[in-house]
Amino acid sequence: MSFAVIQMVSQSDVEANLAEARGLLEQAAEGGARLAVLPENFAAIGRRDVADIGRAEADGQGPILPWLKLAARDLKLWIVAGTLPLPPDGQPDGKVMACS
Repeated sequence: MSFAVIQMVSQSDVEANLAEARGLLEQAAEGGARLAVLPENFAAIGRRDVADIGRAEADGQGPILPWLKLAARDLKLWIVAGTLPLPPDGQPDGKVMACS
């Protein structure tokens, strides 16, 4: 199995990070990769509202998980998404942890 390990410089702009990651995933798929590994906090780093993003992700309404599902399906890749912000144990108490 061919795989790709992706490096990128994430910003606080989730949409820009997802767009950059998509381009890199496309390159990986075009190069024959079947599995691609994204870096830690590839989508949401340096944000003050990471708790809000984490709660939205836990509810299935965030921007990251649906994007990952679509990218994996479209590109026919297995994607290891580094870490995602999620509330611990699904508790919406304002705390967020990074999950792989």
